[in-house]
Amino acid sequence: MVLHRHFLLLSTLLLLSCASLPQRGDMLEIPGSDDAAAAVALEIFLRDLGMPAEGGSDGLSVFVYRRGMATLLTPITRSEGLDRLMATRSYAPAAGRSEEDLHRLSYALNDQLNVGTFSVESGALVFQTHMTFLDEISAAQITAFLDWLDTAELAIVAVDGDDPVLSLSEA
Repeated sequence: MVLHRHFLLLSTLLLLSCASLPQRGDMLEIPGSDDAAAAVALEIFLRDLGMPAEGGSDGLSVFVYRRGMATLLTPITRSEGLDRLMATRSYAPAAGRSEEDLHRLSYALNDQLNVGTFSVESGALVFQTHMTFLDEISAAQITAFLDWLDTAELAIVAVDGDDPVLSLSEA
């Protein structure tokens, strides 16, 4: 009887520990150095996770949508496979703001924040950052990365100040 209880306890503990291990279905592994194939694999992976995603027009990146924000994710591969995941977000200027205002804000953001690179392209502020030295990436890591981008956005709003250059700051 005592042996039976120990066996039952051991079995329960074993099952619980297995339930906490990451599942292979929660991991994205990208072999080789084909960036276009990596983008397709990333899009499928995101959709399988239930995240709204669609391929970018360049065929090398994927838009993922969360909380009203589009983030362009670009997997970058090397001969060994996935190396980094680049994230890009664009922000429109507030009404009445010029491209010169956007440039001044990008300089301030690059000076005050150490979260990525800010530039002005096609009349919008562009924020780029990345996760590096990846061989594979998990669903939890992608979600955490997107959460971190949302937090970085709060810092962008803080630097943008009381007389906002970005329309995002007006929300």
